[in-house]
Amino acid sequence: MWYVLQCQSGKEETVLRACRKAVSPEAIEDAFLFRCERLWRSDGAWKPVIRTMFPGYVFLESGRPELLSAELERYAGVNLFRPMEEPGYLIPVYEEEEERLRELCGERRILPISYGYRDRESGRDRFVCGPLKDRTEQILTIDWHRRFARLEIPLARRRAVIWAGIEAQKFI
Repeated sequence: MWYVLQCQSGKEETVLRACRKAVSPEAIEDAFLFRCERLWRSDGAWKPVIRTMFPGYVFLESGRPELLSAELERYAGVNLFRPMEEPGYLIPVYEEEEERLRELCGERRILPISYGYRDRESGRDRFVCGPLKDRTEQILTIDWHRRFARLEIPLARRRAVIWAGIEAQKFI
């Protein structure tokens, strides 16, 4: 089962390395981050970049959450992660949320760019390929000029807003 460990935004890689190094293999099966591919304008050109999808979150996979929580408790004073409002340091990711994240990001855990267009007749945005193709109901905003969409997805009993890279589909 997956769990979310909340940490300071920008310190995800440090916490990820610390978890992989300090937590025993009996307590943790995997530690990982989700990332998203976006287009970023640099030197007058749009270039693909990979960014953290959930700033401040590290994902841990464990079949023994009590042991994992106990081992994380030892590092509570190091200020690498923040205790949650619940007992322990972990928030479970529900099975349906886990499935949705797997569908969005695949095995590489990277949300790829979606390709679409704005229908001139109806004024509606349509995605022809990519993970946003059948998820229009989750999209909060679309900015074709800056090439991103904001989505709201359920994660660990909360609503998380993520940024997804988009590109206008070229028609010939």
